[in-house]
Amino acid sequence: MKQKLWIVLCAAALLVCALCLYLGRDPDVATGATETGSGIELKTVSDLQRDSLYKLGKVWGFVKYRHPDPATGTVDWDSALFDVLPDLMAASSPAQANDVLADWLAGYPFTVGSDATAESWRRLQDQYGDSAPDTGWISDRSFLGEAVCQYLERLDQTYVGERPKGYAAFSADIPGVDFSHERDWQFRADDDGVKLLALYRFWNAFAYYAPNVDITPVDWDQALQEGIDEMLGAEDRAAYLKALGSLSSKTGDAHVAMVDDALSLYRFYGSHFLRCSFLVIDGQVVVQYCDEKETSLHPGDVILAIDGTPMTDRIAELSRYFALPEPDKFGKVLAIPLLNTKGPTARVTVLRDGEQLDLSVYTTNQLFVPENPWKNGTLENGQIGYIDPAALREGDVEKLMENFAGTRGLIVDLRQYPSVFLPYLLGEYLVPEPTQFATLTLPNPALPGSYFRQESFYTGAGTLQATGETAYPPYTGKVVLLMNENSISQSEFTVMALRQSPRAVVVGSPSVGADGNAVYLKLPGNVQSSFTGMGVYTPEGEATQRVGLQPDIVCLPTVEGLRDGQDELMNKAIEIILDS
Repeated sequence: MKQKLWIVLCAAALLVCALCLYLGRDPDVATGATETGSGIELKTVSDLQRDSLYKLGKVWGFVKYRHPDPATGTVDWDSALFDVLPDLMAASSPAQANDVLADWLAGYPFTVGSDATAESWRRLQDQYGDSAPDTGWISDRSFLGEAVCQYLERLDQTYVGERPKGYAAFSADIPGVDFSHERDWQFRADDDGVKLLALYRFWNAFAYYAPNVDITPVDWDQALQEGIDEMLGAEDRAAYLKALGSLSSKTGDAHVAMVDDALSLYRFYGSHFLRCSFLVIDGQVVVQYCDEKETSLHPGDVILAIDGTPMTDRIAELSRYFALPEPDKFGKVLAIPLLNTKGPTARVTVLRDGEQLDLSVYTTNQLFVPENPWKNGTLENGQIGYIDPAALREGDVEKLMENFAGTRGLIVDLRQYPSVFLPYLLGEYLVPEPTQFATLTLPNPALPGSYFRQESFYTGAGTLQATGETAYPPYTGKVVLLMNENSISQSEFTVMALRQSPRAVVVGSPSVGADGNAVYLKLPGNVQSSFTGMGVYTPEGEATQRVGLQPDIVCLPTVEGLRDGQDELMNKAIEIILDS
């Protein structure tokens, strides 16, 4: 019986090998695409196959965003990727891999040319062009072969001005690029085709529609090469999300996020949280505010370890999966996962007044979000106005500025993220005349990867009025803008605008360095990713991404100040106003 079973198994194996030889495919590549997946499993990957996958990722992305058919929604470029993968993995040499790519591309013919809308975008790029992608690789015959290079070079001369159904669409209703036409795919640990699709989709979207791809901390081509092994090595969903996180961490873009239904990366160490918030002081994690029920942890405690893991190790591990603008700028990006714990209690080691303490603290399954102790209104017996941008509603600014009319100074606390858009409205009160405060670079719809400058970002009296007449009474007191390691995106944009006031001074520490908008991209497995879609620069052309904005007066919190319940930035702002 055993001998008969052995014979049957051998016959089955021979049949599989024969079919693979007949189809010209590697027996280590399982195929069978369905509506929910690719059906492709790569059991082993050779150096040749790895090089072919790198090549495919670049070619697929270039064609996906430039080919005129996907612009109209008539080509499913995800399925096209799954179609070519088995034959590419069966190639026995780089030349044969190039032949496979050439045959595959031949199935997607196109006509070289451009439409009228595309021509207007090209003229705009000629006049205001800021950057263009490095596409020299499409002419590298030693890399791609003659036929593939000819196809890509012809495609590089084809322009589509309107892509309403494209994978990267543009419309008047949505600022920047719109990736909403991307399809979701079910995640399965054995579906390597879908995992590669996730890698290629994010890598190419960032390569062509992120304005800061040239300043990533890791060369973006290298990130693709490293991502292949990381993605194919993901044996479960947790590892898949870590592979996506590892790829995104190489962007250095603090707008980047990888969010699934379970918030897996944000619950990296568990689904519970310490009941406190923190600031980074001299590279250390220091308790800032505590929940009113928290009795073990105190403001000013330096957290040394959680559940036996040193904070330095936590920071280093999380930095592999979250995009930090710089290694020391982790406070905002890691605010959620850094204080994760596994259970309802945690062991926390702190340094308090020079003494190391091991505490047992209760945790919560809800993230602790501290309430700002400073409220909108006046301070110092009515001498100073205070604005918390996070607590504003529409119409509040006008009422507050009316109340602040006779004050000596105004504090705008941009350590808080604004709930309403302030650059133009507050600028009407604070900046005496229209003044440029930013230059943006925007993606060119007809030239994927190209960005053009737009310099018409002004704030000041009359900016909101079509007639140029000032409709808001000018504020004549001193203005202090507070900024710190948590000031990001809209907070940074607001600082850029309001610091144009001749009476304004920015107090605090450098901001995060993730200005501009966030664009959103769906990835397989119902994962929502994001990254910065517009470039933001000062009027002088200085970069803000990863660099952050710099304060006029550096003022840093201290452990002693937090322990004593002092807000040293607010104290400094009050001092500046009352001494002026």
